[in-house]
Amino acid sequence: MLQSLEIRDFALIEHLRVEWTQGLNVLTGETGAGKSILMDALNTVLGGKAGPSVIRSGAERAYIEAEFTLQPNVAAWLKQQQLIEEQSETFAICRDITKSGTRIRINGTLVNANLVQELAQILLTVHAQHEARTLMSPQAQLDMLDSLGEPGHKRELEKLRTVYARKRDLAAQLKELQMSEEERLRKLDFARYQLQELSEAALESPHEDEEIAAQQSILANVSALEQSANDACAFLSGNDSEDFKSAVDLVQNALIEVERGAKLDPTLEESQELIAGALSSLEEATRSLRRYANTLDANPEALANVEARLAQLASIKRKYGPTLQEAIDRCEALKEEVEKLDNAQSAIDELTLELGKTSEELQSLSSGVSATRSKMAKRLSEAVERELKDLGMERCRFEISFDQLAEPGPSGTDRIEFVIAPNPGQPLMSLGKIASGGELSRIMLAIKSIFASSDAVPTVIFDEIDTGLSGRVLQSMRDKLAKFARSHQILCITHQPIIASIADNHIEVQKEQSKTETKVSAKQLNSEEMLRSLAAMASGQGDQEIALTFARSLVDQANEIRGTL
Repeated sequence: MLQSLEIRDFALIEHLRVEWTQGLNVLTGETGAGKSILMDALNTVLGGKAGPSVIRSGAERAYIEAEFTLQPNVAAWLKQQQLIEEQSETFAICRDITKSGTRIRINGTLVNANLVQELAQILLTVHAQHEARTLMSPQAQLDMLDSLGEPGHKRELEKLRTVYARKRDLAAQLKELQMSEEERLRKLDFARYQLQELSEAALESPHEDEEIAAQQSILANVSALEQSANDACAFLSGNDSEDFKSAVDLVQNALIEVERGAKLDPTLEESQELIAGALSSLEEATRSLRRYANTLDANPEALANVEARLAQLASIKRKYGPTLQEAIDRCEALKEEVEKLDNAQSAIDELTLELGKTSEELQSLSSGVSATRSKMAKRLSEAVERELKDLGMERCRFEISFDQLAEPGPSGTDRIEFVIAPNPGQPLMSLGKIASGGELSRIMLAIKSIFASSDAVPTVIFDEIDTGLSGRVLQSMRDKLAKFARSHQILCITHQPIIASIADNHIEVQKEQSKTETKVSAKQLNSEEMLRSLAAMASGQGDQEIALTFARSLVDQANEIRGTL
Protein backbone atom coordinates (compact mmCIF):
# COMPACT_ATOMS: atom_id res chain seq x y z
CA MET A 1 0.00 0.00 0.00
CA LEU A 2 1.22 3.51 -0.84
CA GLN A 3 1.81 5.46 2.39
CA SER A 4 3.32 8.72 1.22
CA LEU A 5 4.57 10.53 -1.85
CA GLU A 6 7.12 13.33 -1.46
CA ILE A 7 7.97 15.51 -4.45
CA ARG A 8 10.59 18.25 -4.82
CA ASP A 9 11.16 20.48 -7.84
CA PHE A 10 9.21 18.29 -10.24
CA ALA A 11 7.32 20.08 -13.03
CA LEU A 12 5.32 22.84 -11.27
CA ILE A 13 5.75 21.36 -7.78
CA GLU A 14 8.33 23.02 -5.55
CA HIS A 15 7.76 20.74 -2.56
CA LEU A 16 4.83 18.74 -1.28
CA ARG A 17 4.24 15.55 0.66
CA VAL A 18 0.98 13.64 0.32
CA GLU A 19 -0.11 11.08 2.91
CA TRP A 20 -2.29 8.24 1.64
CA THR A 21 -4.50 5.97 3.70
CA GLN A 22 -6.25 2.65 3.37
CA GLY A 23 -9.57 2.66 1.56
CA LEU A 24 -10.62 5.31 -0.94
CA ASN A 25 -8.25 8.23 -1.50
CA VAL A 26 -9.88 10.90 -3.65
CA LEU A 27 -7.86 13.50 -5.54
CA THR A 28 -9.82 16.58 -6.62
CA GLY A 29 -9.10 20.05 -7.97
CA GLU A 30 -9.92 22.33 -10.84
CA THR A 31 -9.11 21.21 -14.36
CA GLY A 32 -5.42 21.97 -14.90
CA ALA A 33 -4.72 22.27 -11.17
CA GLY A 34 -2.00 19.64 -11.34
CA LYS A 35 -3.62 16.35 -10.32
CA SER A 36 -2.02 14.60 -13.24
CA ILE A 37 1.40 15.90 -12.14
CA LEU A 38 1.09 13.86 -8.93
CA MET A 39 0.29 10.75 -10.94
CA ASP A 40 3.17 11.56 -13.32
CA ALA A 41 5.50 11.82 -10.33
CA LEU A 42 4.29 8.46 -9.01
CA ASN A 43 4.83 6.89 -12.43
CA THR A 44 8.29 8.45 -12.63
CA VAL A 45 9.47 7.12 -9.26
CA LEU A 46 8.23 3.68 -10.34
CA GLY A 47 10.55 3.61 -13.35
CA GLY A 48 8.73 5.71 -15.93
CA LYS A 49 10.66 7.74 -18.48
CA ALA A 50 12.01 11.04 -17.18
CA GLY A 51 14.52 13.57 -18.45
CA PRO A 52 15.78 17.05 -17.53
CA SER A 53 12.55 18.60 -18.84
CA VAL A 54 10.66 17.49 -15.70
CA ILE A 55 12.93 19.54 -13.41
CA ARG A 56 11.16 22.66 -12.13
CA SER A 57 12.33 25.85 -13.79
CA GLY A 58 15.21 27.37 -11.79
CA ALA A 59 16.04 24.15 -9.92
CA GLU A 60 19.08 21.91 -10.45
CA ARG A 61 17.43 18.57 -9.72
CA ALA A 62 14.09 16.91 -9.06
CA TYR A 63 13.52 14.37 -6.28
CA ILE A 64 10.62 11.97 -5.72
CA GLU A 65 10.20 9.47 -2.91
CA ALA A 66 7.37 6.96 -2.46
CA GLU A 67 6.97 4.94 0.73
CA PHE A 68 4.97 1.71 0.79
CA THR A 69 3.81 -0.69 3.47
CA LEU A 70 4.75 -4.28 2.81
CA GLN A 71 2.44 -6.95 1.47
CA PRO A 72 3.66 -10.60 1.68
CA ASN A 73 4.19 -10.99 -2.08
CA VAL A 74 6.06 -7.67 -2.28
CA ALA A 75 8.23 -8.60 0.72
CA ALA A 76 9.09 -11.93 -0.94
CA TRP A 77 10.09 -10.14 -4.16
CA LEU A 78 12.28 -7.63 -2.30
CA LYS A 79 13.98 -10.38 -0.28
CA GLN A 80 14.68 -12.30 -3.47
CA GLN A 81 16.39 -9.19 -4.87
CA GLN A 82 18.19 -8.62 -1.52
CA LEU A 83 16.63 -5.17 -1.19
CA ILE A 84 15.06 -5.37 2.27
CA GLU A 85 15.91 -6.31 5.84
CA GLU A 86 14.01 -9.07 7.62
CA GLN A 87 12.36 -6.81 10.20
CA SER A 88 11.20 -4.04 7.86
CA GLU A 89 7.50 -3.12 7.71
CA THR A 90 7.88 -0.46 5.01
CA PHE A 91 10.17 0.27 2.11
CA ALA A 92 10.96 3.34 0.02
CA ILE A 93 11.66 4.01 -3.63
CA CYS A 94 13.33 7.31 -4.48
CA ARG A 95 14.46 8.88 -7.72
CA ASP A 96 16.91 11.71 -8.35
CA ILE A 97 16.69 13.49 -11.69
CA THR A 98 19.48 15.86 -12.71
CA LYS A 99 20.34 17.51 -15.97
CA SER A 100 23.03 14.89 -16.54
CA GLY A 101 21.07 11.77 -15.65
CA THR A 102 18.77 9.96 -13.26
CA ARG A 103 19.16 7.47 -10.39
CA ILE A 104 16.62 5.20 -8.69
CA ARG A 105 17.10 3.57 -5.30
CA ILE A 106 15.09 0.98 -3.39
CA ASN A 107 15.86 1.22 0.33
CA GLY A 108 19.03 3.09 -0.54
CA THR A 109 20.31 0.53 -3.04
CA LEU A 110 20.88 1.78 -6.57
CA VAL A 111 18.76 -0.18 -9.10
CA ASN A 112 17.88 0.12 -12.78
CA ALA A 113 14.52 1.30 -14.12
CA ASN A 114 13.58 -2.12 -15.50
CA LEU A 115 13.79 -3.68 -12.04
CA VAL A 116 11.58 -0.95 -10.56
CA GLN A 117 9.06 -1.40 -13.37
CA GLU A 118 8.92 -5.11 -12.53
CA LEU A 119 8.23 -4.23 -8.89
CA ALA A 120 5.56 -1.71 -9.93
CA GLN A 121 3.56 -4.52 -11.55
CA ILE A 122 2.90 -6.04 -8.12
CA LEU A 123 2.48 -2.71 -6.30
CA LEU A 124 -0.30 -1.00 -8.22
CA THR A 125 -2.38 -0.92 -11.36
CA VAL A 126 -3.71 2.15 -13.19
CA HIS A 127 -7.08 2.43 -14.93
CA ALA A 128 -8.08 5.46 -16.93
CA GLN A 129 -11.06 5.80 -19.24
CA HIS A 130 -8.88 5.61 -22.35
CA GLU A 131 -7.03 2.61 -20.88
CA ALA A 132 -10.27 0.69 -20.69
CA ARG A 133 -9.60 0.08 -24.38
CA THR A 134 -7.22 -2.67 -23.27
CA LEU A 135 -10.38 -4.65 -22.59
CA MET A 136 -10.69 -5.01 -26.35
CA SER A 137 -7.53 -7.10 -26.71
CA PRO A 138 -8.49 -10.78 -27.08
CA GLN A 139 -5.29 -11.87 -25.35
CA ALA A 140 -5.91 -9.49 -22.43
CA GLN A 141 -9.44 -10.84 -22.15
CA LEU A 142 -8.14 -14.42 -22.16
CA ASP A 143 -5.58 -13.57 -19.48
CA MET A 144 -8.32 -12.00 -17.34
CA LEU A 145 -10.49 -15.07 -17.67
CA ASP A 146 -7.61 -17.39 -16.79
CA SER A 147 -6.73 -15.33 -13.72
CA LEU A 148 -10.09 -16.35 -12.21
CA GLY A 149 -9.20 -20.03 -12.49
CA GLU A 150 -8.62 -22.38 -9.59
CA PRO A 151 -5.05 -23.54 -8.82
CA GLY A 152 -5.68 -26.71 -10.83
CA HIS A 153 -6.58 -24.70 -13.93
CA LYS A 154 -3.46 -22.55 -13.56
CA ARG A 155 -1.28 -25.66 -13.19
CA GLU A 156 -2.77 -27.08 -16.40
CA LEU A 157 -2.09 -23.76 -18.14
CA GLU A 158 1.54 -23.83 -17.05
CA LYS A 159 1.87 -27.41 -18.22
CA LEU A 160 0.28 -26.44 -21.54
CA ARG A 161 2.81 -23.65 -22.05
CA THR A 162 5.68 -26.03 -21.23
CA VAL A 163 4.45 -28.65 -23.70
CA TYR A 164 3.92 -25.96 -26.36
CA ALA A 165 7.50 -24.75 -25.91
CA ARG A 166 8.71 -28.36 -26.23
CA LYS A 167 6.70 -28.84 -29.42
CA ARG A 168 8.08 -25.64 -30.91
CA ASP A 169 11.64 -26.74 -30.11
CA LEU A 170 11.10 -30.20 -31.65
CA ALA A 171 9.56 -28.66 -34.78
CA ALA A 172 12.59 -26.37 -35.18
CA GLN A 173 14.98 -29.32 -34.84
CA LEU A 174 12.97 -31.34 -37.34
CA LYS A 175 12.88 -28.49 -39.84
CA GLU A 176 16.63 -28.19 -39.62
CA LEU A 177 17.06 -31.90 -40.39
CA GLN A 178 14.39 -32.12 -43.08
CA MET A 179 16.55 -30.86 -45.89
CA SER A 180 16.83 -32.29 -49.37
CA GLU A 181 19.13 -35.27 -49.88
CA GLU A 182 21.30 -33.15 -52.18
CA GLU A 183 21.64 -30.46 -49.52
CA ARG A 184 22.40 -33.06 -46.81
CA LEU A 185 25.14 -34.65 -48.94
CA ARG A 186 26.61 -31.25 -49.77
CA LYS A 187 26.81 -30.29 -46.10
CA LEU A 188 28.16 -33.72 -45.15
CA ASP A 189 30.88 -33.58 -47.81
CA PHE A 190 32.01 -30.13 -46.74
CA ALA A 191 31.96 -31.06 -43.04
CA ARG A 192 34.03 -34.20 -43.75
CA TYR A 193 36.55 -32.15 -45.78
CA GLN A 194 36.99 -29.68 -42.94
CA LEU A 195 37.22 -32.46 -40.34
CA GLN A 196 39.86 -34.29 -42.39
CA GLU A 197 41.95 -31.14 -42.72
CA LEU A 198 41.78 -30.50 -38.97
CA SER A 199 42.42 -34.15 -38.11
CA GLU A 200 45.51 -34.25 -40.35
CA ALA A 201 46.79 -31.16 -38.58
CA ALA A 202 46.83 -33.25 -35.37
CA LEU A 203 46.12 -30.30 -33.12
CA GLU A 204 46.78 -31.10 -29.47
CA SER A 205 48.02 -28.02 -27.67
CA PRO A 206 46.38 -24.60 -28.12
CA HIS A 207 49.88 -23.08 -27.60
CA GLU A 208 51.74 -25.20 -30.18
CA ASP A 209 52.14 -22.24 -32.55
CA GLU A 210 53.95 -20.25 -29.86
CA GLU A 211 56.20 -23.20 -28.99
CA ILE A 212 57.04 -23.91 -32.67
CA ALA A 213 57.76 -20.22 -33.30
CA ALA A 214 60.32 -20.30 -30.46
CA GLN A 215 62.03 -23.36 -32.01
CA GLN A 216 62.07 -21.68 -35.43
CA SER A 217 63.78 -18.61 -33.99
CA ILE A 218 66.59 -20.76 -32.53
CA LEU A 219 67.12 -22.91 -35.63
CA ALA A 220 67.18 -19.90 -37.94
CA ASN A 221 69.85 -18.15 -35.84
CA VAL A 222 72.22 -20.98 -34.84
CA SER A 223 75.38 -19.20 -36.06
CA ALA A 224 74.59 -15.96 -34.28
CA LEU A 225 73.71 -17.76 -31.06
CA GLU A 226 76.89 -19.86 -31.19
CA GLN A 227 79.00 -16.73 -31.76
CA SER A 228 77.35 -14.95 -28.83
CA ALA A 229 77.94 -17.94 -26.49
CA ASN A 230 81.60 -18.32 -27.50
CA ASP A 231 82.32 -14.59 -27.20
CA ALA A 232 80.72 -14.52 -23.76
CA CYS A 233 82.91 -17.48 -22.68
CA ALA A 234 85.99 -15.63 -23.90
CA PHE A 235 85.12 -12.54 -21.90
CA LEU A 236 84.52 -14.65 -18.82
CA SER A 237 87.46 -17.10 -18.94
CA GLY A 238 89.93 -15.66 -21.47
CA ASN A 239 91.21 -16.43 -24.96
CA ASP A 240 94.55 -17.19 -26.59
CA SER A 241 95.82 -13.59 -26.27
CA GLU A 242 98.31 -13.10 -23.40
CA ASP A 243 97.36 -9.44 -23.06
CA PHE A 244 93.60 -10.18 -22.62
CA LYS A 245 92.41 -10.17 -19.01
CA SER A 246 89.24 -12.25 -18.53
CA ALA A 247 86.59 -11.58 -15.93
CA VAL A 248 87.60 -14.73 -14.05
CA ASP A 249 91.27 -13.63 -13.96
CA LEU A 250 90.37 -10.19 -12.68
CA VAL A 251 88.06 -11.53 -9.99
CA GLN A 252 90.69 -14.11 -8.93
CA ASN A 253 93.26 -11.29 -8.56
CA ALA A 254 90.76 -9.30 -6.49
CA LEU A 255 90.13 -12.34 -4.26
CA ILE A 256 93.87 -12.81 -3.67
CA GLU A 257 94.24 -9.19 -2.57
CA VAL A 258 91.23 -9.31 -0.24
CA GLU A 259 92.40 -12.59 1.31
CA ARG A 260 95.76 -10.95 2.04
CA GLY A 261 93.99 -7.99 3.66
CA ALA A 262 91.64 -10.19 5.67
CA LYS A 263 94.63 -11.68 7.44
CA LEU A 264 95.36 -8.21 8.74
CA ASP A 265 91.74 -7.02 9.22
CA PRO A 266 89.03 -9.66 9.84
CA THR A 267 86.28 -7.22 8.78
CA LEU A 268 87.30 -7.91 5.16
CA GLU A 269 86.16 -11.52 5.50
CA GLU A 270 82.61 -10.62 4.40
CA SER A 271 83.93 -9.02 1.21
CA GLN A 272 86.16 -12.06 0.73
CA GLU A 273 83.12 -14.36 0.83
CA LEU A 274 81.17 -12.22 -1.63
CA ILE A 275 84.02 -12.16 -4.15
CA ALA A 276 84.54 -15.90 -3.77
CA GLY A 277 80.83 -16.40 -4.50
CA ALA A 278 81.00 -14.15 -7.54
CA LEU A 279 84.01 -16.11 -8.84
CA SER A 280 82.11 -19.37 -8.44
CA SER A 281 79.10 -17.92 -10.33
CA LEU A 282 81.32 -16.73 -13.18
CA GLU A 283 82.92 -20.14 -13.51
CA GLU A 284 79.49 -21.85 -13.53
CA ALA A 285 78.19 -19.36 -16.13
CA THR A 286 81.19 -20.17 -18.29
CA ARG A 287 80.52 -23.90 -18.11
CA SER A 288 76.81 -23.33 -18.85
CA LEU A 289 77.58 -21.25 -21.95
CA ARG A 290 79.99 -23.90 -23.26
CA ARG A 291 77.32 -26.59 -22.80
CA TYR A 292 74.76 -24.39 -24.62
CA ALA A 293 77.17 -23.77 -27.51
CA ASN A 294 77.78 -27.51 -27.84
CA THR A 295 74.03 -28.18 -28.16
CA LEU A 296 73.64 -25.80 -31.08
CA ASP A 297 73.60 -27.58 -34.40
CA ALA A 298 72.81 -26.06 -37.76
CA ASN A 299 70.16 -28.45 -39.10
CA PRO A 300 68.52 -27.19 -42.32
CA GLU A 301 66.14 -30.15 -42.41
CA ALA A 302 64.83 -29.49 -38.86
CA LEU A 303 64.40 -25.79 -39.70
CA ALA A 304 62.46 -26.66 -42.84
CA ASN A 305 60.18 -29.00 -40.87
CA VAL A 306 59.51 -26.34 -38.22
CA GLU A 307 58.75 -23.68 -40.80
CA ALA A 308 56.42 -26.05 -42.64
CA ARG A 309 54.56 -26.75 -39.41
CA LEU A 310 54.28 -23.04 -38.70
CA ALA A 311 52.82 -22.47 -42.17
CA GLN A 312 50.31 -25.29 -41.62
CA LEU A 313 49.21 -23.87 -38.26
CA ALA A 314 48.89 -20.38 -39.78
CA SER A 315 46.61 -21.77 -42.50
CA ILE A 316 44.51 -23.62 -39.90
CA LYS A 317 44.13 -20.45 -37.83
CA ARG A 318 43.06 -18.42 -40.87
CA LYS A 319 40.35 -20.93 -41.73
CA TYR A 320 39.15 -22.04 -38.31
CA GLY A 321 40.66 -19.57 -35.83
CA PRO A 322 41.85 -16.99 -35.22
CA THR A 323 43.35 -19.10 -32.38
CA LEU A 324 44.37 -22.74 -32.21
CA GLN A 325 41.93 -23.28 -29.35
CA GLU A 326 39.05 -22.24 -31.61
CA ALA A 327 40.32 -24.61 -34.31
CA ILE A 328 40.43 -27.46 -31.78
CA ASP A 329 36.85 -26.64 -30.70
CA ARG A 330 35.75 -26.51 -34.33
CA CYS A 331 37.20 -29.99 -34.88
CA GLU A 332 35.05 -31.39 -32.06
CA ALA A 333 31.95 -29.62 -33.41
CA LEU A 334 32.57 -31.03 -36.88
CA LYS A 335 32.72 -34.56 -35.47
CA GLU A 336 29.24 -34.05 -34.01
CA GLU A 337 27.95 -32.48 -37.23
CA VAL A 338 29.23 -35.33 -39.39
CA GLU A 339 27.66 -37.88 -37.07
CA LYS A 340 24.40 -35.95 -37.10
CA LEU A 341 24.32 -35.67 -40.91
CA ASP A 342 25.31 -39.32 -41.29
CA ASN A 343 22.37 -40.35 -39.11
CA ALA A 344 19.92 -37.69 -40.26
CA GLN A 345 17.13 -40.03 -41.29
CA SER A 346 17.23 -41.90 -38.00
CA ALA A 347 17.09 -38.60 -36.10
CA ILE A 348 14.22 -37.40 -38.32
CA ASP A 349 12.24 -40.55 -37.53
CA GLU A 350 12.82 -40.15 -33.78
CA LEU A 351 11.93 -36.45 -33.83
CA THR A 352 8.81 -37.07 -35.91
CA LEU A 353 7.61 -39.70 -33.44
CA GLU A 354 8.31 -37.47 -30.43
CA LEU A 355 6.70 -34.45 -32.13
CA GLY A 356 3.56 -36.47 -32.81
CA LYS A 357 3.28 -37.54 -29.18
CA THR A 358 3.89 -33.96 -27.99
CA SER A 359 1.25 -32.61 -30.39
CA GLU A 360 -1.31 -35.13 -29.08
CA GLU A 361 -0.49 -34.14 -25.49
CA LEU A 362 -0.79 -30.44 -26.37
CA GLN A 363 -4.16 -31.00 -28.04
CA SER A 364 -5.41 -32.96 -25.04
CA LEU A 365 -4.28 -30.26 -22.61
CA SER A 366 -5.85 -27.55 -24.80
CA SER A 367 -9.18 -29.39 -24.82
CA GLY A 368 -9.16 -29.71 -21.04
CA VAL A 369 -8.25 -26.05 -20.53
CA SER A 370 -10.91 -25.00 -23.04
CA ALA A 371 -13.62 -26.97 -21.19
CA THR A 372 -12.66 -25.30 -17.91
CA ARG A 373 -12.63 -21.87 -19.54
CA SER A 374 -16.11 -22.41 -20.95
CA LYS A 375 -17.50 -22.98 -17.45
CA MET A 376 -15.54 -20.00 -16.07
CA ALA A 377 -16.78 -17.79 -18.92
CA LYS A 378 -20.40 -18.58 -18.13
CA ARG A 379 -19.91 -17.70 -14.44
CA LEU A 380 -18.01 -14.52 -15.32
CA SER A 381 -20.69 -13.41 -17.80
CA GLU A 382 -23.43 -13.82 -15.21
CA ALA A 383 -21.39 -11.98 -12.58
CA VAL A 384 -20.60 -9.08 -14.95
CA GLU A 385 -24.28 -8.71 -15.87
CA ARG A 386 -25.18 -8.52 -12.17
CA GLU A 387 -22.55 -5.85 -11.58
CA LEU A 388 -23.66 -3.89 -14.66
CA LYS A 389 -27.26 -3.83 -13.41
CA ASP A 390 -26.00 -1.99 -10.34
CA LEU A 391 -24.20 0.44 -12.63
CA GLY A 392 -27.28 1.44 -14.62
CA MET A 393 -26.97 -1.10 -17.44
CA GLU A 394 -29.92 -3.26 -16.36
CA ARG A 395 -30.78 -4.54 -19.82
CA CYS A 396 -27.23 -5.15 -20.96
CA ARG A 397 -26.27 -8.64 -22.13
CA PHE A 398 -22.65 -9.64 -21.65
CA GLU A 399 -21.17 -12.83 -22.99
CA ILE A 400 -17.81 -14.34 -23.84
CA SER A 401 -17.63 -15.83 -27.32
CA PHE A 402 -15.21 -18.61 -28.19
CA ASP A 403 -13.40 -19.37 -31.45
CA GLN A 404 -11.06 -22.31 -31.92
CA LEU A 405 -7.64 -21.82 -33.48
CA ALA A 406 -6.53 -24.33 -36.11
CA GLU A 407 -3.40 -25.16 -34.09
CA PRO A 408 -2.83 -24.84 -30.32
CA GLY A 409 -0.76 -21.88 -29.24
CA PRO A 410 0.90 -21.18 -25.87
CA SER A 411 -2.56 -20.50 -24.40
CA GLY A 412 -4.27 -23.42 -26.12
CA THR A 413 -6.79 -23.32 -28.95
CA ASP A 414 -9.15 -20.69 -27.53
CA ARG A 415 -9.57 -17.19 -28.91
CA ILE A 416 -12.16 -15.38 -26.83
CA GLU A 417 -13.89 -12.04 -27.14
CA PHE A 418 -16.03 -10.08 -24.72
CA VAL A 419 -19.26 -9.16 -26.50
CA ILE A 420 -22.18 -7.02 -25.31
CA ALA A 421 -25.59 -5.83 -26.32
CA PRO A 422 -26.11 -2.68 -24.18
CA ASN A 423 -29.80 -2.39 -25.12
CA PRO A 424 -32.65 -4.84 -25.88
CA GLY A 425 -32.91 -5.69 -29.57
CA GLN A 426 -29.22 -5.10 -30.26
CA PRO A 427 -27.11 -8.02 -31.42
CA LEU A 428 -24.10 -9.10 -29.40
CA MET A 429 -21.05 -7.30 -30.74
CA SER A 430 -17.46 -6.74 -29.64
CA LEU A 431 -16.78 -3.99 -27.09
CA GLY A 432 -14.83 -1.92 -29.59
CA LYS A 433 -17.71 -1.75 -32.05
CA ILE A 434 -20.56 -0.97 -29.69
CA ALA A 435 -19.41 0.32 -26.29
CA SER A 436 -19.17 4.05 -25.57
CA GLY A 437 -16.53 5.51 -23.26
CA GLY A 438 -18.94 5.59 -20.34
CA GLU A 439 -20.04 2.02 -20.97
CA LEU A 440 -16.43 0.86 -21.14
CA SER A 441 -15.71 2.56 -17.81
CA ARG A 442 -18.62 0.76 -16.18
CA ILE A 443 -17.70 -2.58 -17.73
CA MET A 444 -14.13 -2.14 -16.52
CA LEU A 445 -15.29 -1.27 -13.00
CA ALA A 446 -17.68 -4.25 -13.01
CA ILE A 447 -14.89 -6.60 -14.01
CA LYS A 448 -12.44 -5.07 -11.50
CA SER A 449 -15.04 -5.54 -8.75
CA ILE A 450 -15.32 -9.23 -9.64
CA PHE A 451 -11.57 -9.65 -9.80
CA ALA A 452 -10.96 -7.83 -6.50
CA SER A 453 -10.97 -11.00 -4.43
CA SER A 454 -8.28 -12.65 -6.57
CA ASP A 455 -6.25 -9.54 -7.42
CA ALA A 456 -2.98 -9.50 -5.46
CA VAL A 457 -2.09 -5.89 -6.44
CA PRO A 458 -2.84 -3.82 -3.30
CA THR A 459 -3.29 -0.37 -4.88
CA VAL A 460 -5.57 0.55 -7.79
CA ILE A 461 -5.61 3.98 -9.43
CA PHE A 462 -8.74 5.17 -11.25
CA ASP A 463 -8.02 8.25 -13.33
CA GLU A 464 -11.28 10.07 -14.20
CA ILE A 465 -13.10 6.91 -15.22
CA ASP A 466 -16.36 8.65 -14.22
CA THR A 467 -16.09 11.24 -17.00
CA GLY A 468 -19.36 11.53 -18.90
CA LEU A 469 -21.42 9.72 -16.25
CA SER A 470 -24.22 11.27 -14.25
CA GLY A 471 -27.21 10.65 -12.01
CA ARG A 472 -27.98 7.14 -10.88
CA VAL A 473 -25.05 5.69 -12.81
CA LEU A 474 -22.67 7.89 -10.83
CA GLN A 475 -24.32 6.78 -7.60
CA SER A 476 -23.88 3.15 -8.62
CA MET A 477 -20.23 3.76 -9.43
CA ARG A 478 -19.79 5.46 -6.05
CA ASP A 479 -21.22 2.40 -4.33
CA LYS A 480 -18.95 0.07 -6.28
CA LEU A 481 -15.86 2.13 -5.45
CA ALA A 482 -16.83 2.14 -1.77
CA LYS A 483 -17.13 -1.65 -1.81
CA PHE A 484 -13.94 -2.05 -3.80
CA ALA A 485 -12.09 0.15 -1.28
CA ARG A 486 -12.81 -2.37 1.48
CA SER A 487 -10.35 -4.82 -0.09
CA HIS A 488 -7.95 -2.46 -1.90
CA GLN A 489 -6.33 0.91 -1.51
CA ILE A 490 -7.96 3.10 -4.16
CA LEU A 491 -6.53 6.34 -5.58
CA CYS A 492 -9.26 8.04 -7.55
CA ILE A 493 -8.99 11.26 -9.55
CA THR A 494 -12.45 12.73 -10.03
CA HIS A 495 -14.40 15.90 -10.76
CA GLN A 496 -17.64 14.40 -9.45
CA PRO A 497 -18.83 15.40 -5.94
CA ILE A 498 -20.89 12.21 -5.71
CA ILE A 499 -17.73 10.11 -6.09
CA ALA A 500 -15.63 12.38 -3.85
CA SER A 501 -18.20 12.20 -1.04
CA ILE A 502 -17.35 8.56 -0.28
CA ALA A 503 -13.65 9.33 0.25
CA ASP A 504 -11.81 8.00 3.28
CA ASN A 505 -9.08 10.51 2.51
CA HIS A 506 -9.80 13.65 0.44
CA ILE A 507 -6.82 15.46 -1.10
CA GLU A 508 -7.34 18.72 -2.95
CA VAL A 509 -4.81 19.95 -5.49
CA GLN A 510 -4.49 23.67 -6.19
CA LYS A 511 -2.44 25.78 -8.58
CA GLU A 512 -1.08 29.08 -7.27
CA GLN A 513 0.14 31.67 -9.74
CA SER A 514 2.08 34.89 -9.29
CA LYS A 515 3.67 37.24 -11.79
CA THR A 516 6.89 35.24 -11.81
CA GLU A 517 5.99 31.62 -11.13
CA THR A 518 3.35 28.91 -10.88
CA LYS A 519 3.25 26.37 -8.05
CA VAL A 520 1.13 23.28 -7.39
CA SER A 521 0.16 22.36 -3.84
CA ALA A 522 -1.90 19.57 -2.29
CA LYS A 523 -3.84 19.57 0.97
CA GLN A 524 -5.44 16.80 3.01
CA LEU A 525 -8.95 18.09 3.83
CA ASN A 526 -10.69 17.81 7.17
CA SER A 527 -14.44 17.21 7.33
CA GLU A 528 -15.39 20.92 7.12
CA GLU A 529 -12.96 21.58 4.26
CA MET A 530 -14.27 18.49 2.49
CA LEU A 531 -17.84 19.84 2.67
CA ARG A 532 -16.79 23.12 1.10
CA SER A 533 -14.83 21.29 -1.60
CA LEU A 534 -17.84 19.13 -2.47
CA ALA A 535 -20.04 22.24 -2.58
CA ALA A 536 -17.57 23.99 -4.89
CA MET A 537 -17.41 20.93 -7.17
CA ALA A 538 -21.23 20.91 -7.38
CA SER A 539 -21.92 24.63 -7.86
CA GLY A 540 -18.63 26.47 -8.27
CA GLN A 541 -19.23 28.22 -4.93
CA GLY A 542 -18.00 26.48 -1.78
CA ASP A 543 -19.72 28.83 0.66
CA GLN A 544 -23.29 28.91 -0.74
CA GLU A 545 -25.72 27.40 1.74
CA ILE A 546 -27.64 25.51 -0.94
CA ALA A 547 -24.43 23.95 -2.21
CA LEU A 548 -23.31 23.14 1.34
CA THR A 549 -26.66 21.50 2.06
CA PHE A 550 -26.27 19.37 -1.04
CA ALA A 551 -22.72 18.46 0.03
CA ARG A 552 -23.96 17.42 3.50
CA SER A 553 -26.60 15.21 1.89
CA LEU A 554 -23.90 13.50 -0.18
CA VAL A 555 -21.78 12.88 2.91
CA ASP A 556 -24.81 11.52 4.80
CA GLN A 557 -25.53 9.14 1.93
CA ALA A 558 -21.88 8.07 1.89
CA ASN A 559 -21.98 7.33 5.63
CA GLU A 560 -25.11 5.22 5.14
CA ILE A 561 -23.38 3.26 2.38
CA ARG A 562 -20.36 2.62 4.59
CA GLY A 563 -22.65 1.28 7.26
CA THR A 564 -24.01 -1.36 4.89
CA LEU A 565 -20.61 -2.66 3.77
